Amino acid sequence: MGKFIEFIFQKIYMAMLASGIFLVLTLCGGVLFGLAPASTVLMTLFAQYRYDYKAYKWQEAWSLFKENFLRSNQVFYTLLSIEVVFLYGLYLLVQLPQSILTVIISILNLLLALLLPLAYAVYLKLQVYFELSYINSIKLSFIGMFLNVGAMFKIAFGTAMIMAIFYYMPALVFFVFLGAWHFFISDLLEPVYQLIASRLVDKP
Repeated sequence: MGKFIEFIFQKIYMAMLASGIFLVLTLCGGVLFGLAPASTVLMTLFAQYRYDYKAYKWQEAWSLFKENFLRSNQVFYTLLSIEVVFLYGLYLLVQLPQSILTVIISILNLLLALLLPLAYAVYLKLQVYFELSYINSIKLSFIGMFLNVGAMFKIAFGTAMIMAIFYYMPALVFFVFLGAWHFFISDLLEPVYQLIASRLVDKP
């Protein structure tokens, strides 16, 4: 029983530590330009050290933040811009007189808007292991979504649960679940990374 309690507290502490690193780095980037590189830092540190909280060092986190600042923001704001276009298109469509065509287009807009955050999650996983150009980052992010559909559903469900918790307990999300979400998607997307890595290695 004692080991189980220690295990739980260790995981909670790790989530709080990761959330703290994320929030500080986000502030260092002026919030708007800190979100994306802060996420890449957490994904990279978790891939290297997993739950060894003693290995998480601020100096390394800051170095990774500066290294990934430009590329991560490019990808993040590209996907966010497309997301805004789809959501605004959905808003305009519901203002029109409804027909079968507008309903179909609205559903497609909604599905594409839901897929874009999943593509970003895939990017966060892949950028840890691959030095990708801007275009290839976008391409592989979309391809990766369809390599493990089950993982995408789990990520979508888990993210929806965190958003629901945020509504009732925002402090818990800020100080615990921000870090835990990155660990969650990193583990779920490991098969996607393995599959892409194997294909890149096998490619003549």
